[in-house]
Amino acid sequence: MSLARTALVAVALSAGLSAPRAYAQTGGDEDLPVIRLSGAGVELMRIGVPRADGDGGQAVETLSKDLDISGLFQVLDPGSFPAALQSEGLGFSSPLWTQVGAQTVVKMRVAGGQIEARLYVTARGDTAQLSKVYRAGDVRDAVHELANDIVRTFTGQPGVFGSRIAVAMSGKGAHEIATVELDGRTAVITKMGSDCLLPAFSSGGGEIAFTSYLRNNPDLYIVASGGGRARRTSKQVGLNTGAAWAPDGRGLALTMSYEGNAEIYRIGTDGAVQARLTNNPAIDSSPSFSPDGGQIAFVSNRGGSPQIYVMSASGGGAKRATFQGKYNQTPRWNPRADKPQIVFTGRDERGVFDIFILDVKSGKIDRLTQGKGSNLDPTWSPDGRLVAYVSSRGGLWVQNPETHHEVQIWRGSGSSPSWGPAPRR
Repeated sequence: MSLARTALVAVALSAGLSAPRAYAQTGGDEDLPVIRLSGAGVELMRIGVPRADGDGGQAVETLSKDLDISGLFQVLDPGSFPAALQSEGLGFSSPLWTQVGAQTVVKMRVAGGQIEARLYVTARGDTAQLSKVYRAGDVRDAVHELANDIVRTFTGQPGVFGSRIAVAMSGKGAHEIATVELDGRTAVITKMGSDCLLPAFSSGGGEIAFTSYLRNNPDLYIVASGGGRARRTSKQVGLNTGAAWAPDGRGLALTMSYEGNAEIYRIGTDGAVQARLTNNPAIDSSPSFSPDGGQIAFVSNRGGSPQIYVMSASGGGAKRATFQGKYNQTPRWNPRADKPQIVFTGRDERGVFDIFILDVKSGKIDRLTQGKGSNLDPTWSPDGRLVAYVSSRGGLWVQNPETHHEVQIWRGSGSSPSWGPAPRR
């Protein structure tokens, strides 16, 4: 293993996980919290998705999975629907659907890539709450648009279906960068022929930054999110890794070591160094911008163990943000300005890695995963409602933090997911 690669591994291991409690210094690191369930938990909305006219099953399957991933709905088993309900077309009988336990029902008619859809709420009678025709080149794309509108109907904000998650592929195959859609469709977007690591979607979604060893140094590259020839952007000797795009898309923060120590720098999209943001004998890595671009969360072992710190985006004023857990890493700021949260990976008292959320203002920590293998590298959905992460159970998982509903969306082997922006409407 080369010295550069050894250094990168050291950063990944040393500048890792984080558990929080505001910005007040305390005497020692407490254990990370455990999940404590009480009462009946959160009840998901029961939704019926009966057989669609003209559909070979793809539309119903795609919509059912989308609604399940949202963490808002319990999709009823269509096998429990009487024949009369399966054959009523786009019409609707509120009393009959109430008898099978449905609170809301989606009806579809499929013709090519076009879907005519209606959404009913049993408590509001037989009038459709949503009636719309969706046109797309692929029936799955049309269904994703419908799913986004269903989420909007009940929450006031559209869903994120049609967005993509970048991952660094691992395992036996090529270690390239790929994008994964929420329905599991995967596209390899690089052809580097070398280890590619730590992808990061740009704020606009058009590009992905990543680190590659193509020229025997961990250099930073940028590639179009649809694939193509990657350009080498930062090629300083030593580390050029763990990039995070500024919300305005005009620059990136990343860890570099060309001046000796692993520090966080800001560079332009052309690779020009704009500023050194940290200056500490410890290892500083894993930067993540706040939604307004004014702050950066990062990982440092300056206190003796890897913890999360927050500093000004211009550098300086770093304050420790996590005091629970002795190994915390991979902070990612919620993209919603009204949700001052940082999701991160933390190692608990049993030595297991799990996903946690820090409320930046109160210091309160919520635990998202527990007792289901090791879970790492969280990333927020573009609407700040969902969290994706990789798991030792295999593949990529998505969880709704409010309902703790968890779904596996991809069974491949990868690391360091980065969730891109929602599709333009």
